[in-house]
Amino acid sequence: MHDIWYIFTVQVFFATTRPILIILLANIIQIMDKRFHLLTGTDVLTYTWIIPPGDLIAVGELVVIVDKGTKTRYFARVTRMAHDEKTGGVLVFGLPIGCISQDGIFRKPRTIPPLYSPVRALDAGENALLLGFMGELEVGFMMSGNQRVVDLPIGIPASVLNQHLGIFATTGMGKSNLMKVFCASAITTRNAGILLTDPHGEYATGPPGDPDSRGLVHHPKAQDGLCVFTIRGQDIAGEYGMKPLQIAHEDLNIADLGLVFDLTPSQYEVVNLLLPFATDEIIDFFINEDVESLPSHLRTTAYIGNHQDIAQRVRSAPPDALRLVQRQIRTLLDLTALFVDSSSSSLPEILAALDENKVVLIDIPGMSDAAELFILSAISRAIIRDRQKRFIEKGSAAASGRVLISIEEAQRVLSQRSEKTGVFREIAMEGRKFGVGLGVITQQPKNIDQRVLAQMNTLFVMGLADRHDREIIASSAKHDLRVLDTEIQTLDMGDAVISTVGIPFPVSCHIHFFEDYLDALWESAS
Repeated sequence: MHDIWYIFTVQVFFATTRPILIILLANIIQIMDKRFHLLTGTDVLTYTWIIPPGDLIAVGELVVIVDKGTKTRYFARVTRMAHDEKTGGVLVFGLPIGCISQDGIFRKPRTIPPLYSPVRALDAGENALLLGFMGELEVGFMMSGNQRVVDLPIGIPASVLNQHLGIFATTGMGKSNLMKVFCASAITTRNAGILLTDPHGEYATGPPGDPDSRGLVHHPKAQDGLCVFTIRGQDIAGEYGMKPLQIAHEDLNIADLGLVFDLTPSQYEVVNLLLPFATDEIIDFFINEDVESLPSHLRTTAYIGNHQDIAQRVRSAPPDALRLVQRQIRTLLDLTALFVDSSSSSLPEILAALDENKVVLIDIPGMSDAAELFILSAISRAIIRDRQKRFIEKGSAAASGRVLISIEEAQRVLSQRSEKTGVFREIAMEGRKFGVGLGVITQQPKNIDQRVLAQMNTLFVMGLADRHDREIIASSAKHDLRVLDTEIQTLDMGDAVISTVGIPFPVSCHIHFFEDYLDALWESAS
């Protein structure tokens, strides 16, 4: 009887209080809902807010926090997330990237929005506002989290190219595709000259072996904005309007032996002794003379030959070092025999094309690393010397055009070893004054001289597995990339985080697929 009475009492209690409990629960849910999408914590460096369970958000997503009082809009980028035990939602952390007041000016976020300000996604007007910061060299679409913002194309201002550019990515992340897209945009806009070498034969006509592939020669404006110098046969060169690549002995520099060979101190001594002489004379000397028979400084026998000054200069050098230098010069001439001879030179045409803001492609499929570096060094030296001469003779206006020299696997020539850097270090340190920048492409930024990295004002980071590499890039970037470490680690193939002085905050970008971009260019041209 007692149990029946207890059950009856409980049923009556719940029957009478159920409406009240439902109301209380609804109020609790309403209160919790009001906490979602509102700023719950903030300082100048971090914003936090909570989203409901089940709502999707991703690292890298862009949001706007609105100050209802001043109408100021604060832009932020999602950097990390965690579960919130109190609400059951997701606690989101964002990096402030800028703010816009009623005057419409985008500023660094030196103030903070009020607590509980609403947080929302960007609208079309805000996308259009951000579009105003983008440059003319289009490379892809803005990424907001996992979503491509197709009405917000990302472009680099051509004006920053003489301030050096870096592309950093592990194998397979899309470095070559990015460079092809970048060059295609340069061909379209004609706002800067770009020089790049291609020892694999993929940039001009597309990857070898695929008859349906396309390259830069298939650009709708290739005839006007692209100039290809090649070592290929006349059948292919003639079909695509390519020019034969020719480098004269006088275009070369004996100091570049250090770029392609590991020289001993004695060999560097020989190279330094030879620096006052013209390269064509040095080459003629080492091709036609037997250094074994040269009189040493210990003998009084006379030298009978056409290069008395050179023989006199090197007679004090160690014989073994002389023999090695002779062998290396002959080896280099053998490696570059297809395009190096005693007189003919393409350099005047190359310099003229760059002055006309064309993309100049040095197409040398099958060439060795040594040959590629030797030719790139010769052309780069000609570019910087020409710009320096014009600067001295006619002032800065004569050297005001922008030229970007692209270097793949740049750690080969921009490492900590100063003897391996040659003319490229000079361009990195002084090229900006003369309108010449370096495009440094590498998988190993930790092997690049830190002084060179510090000169780079535009960085494309396309995924780096090595933490040390990421830390080095973050410390060199003009924007703070340290808080984007998680995003950089999770980048998909073809995605990049871009930091440049032309855009006031780092942007996430999905790089166009080159062939799709070509189709779009042809469609817009028709």
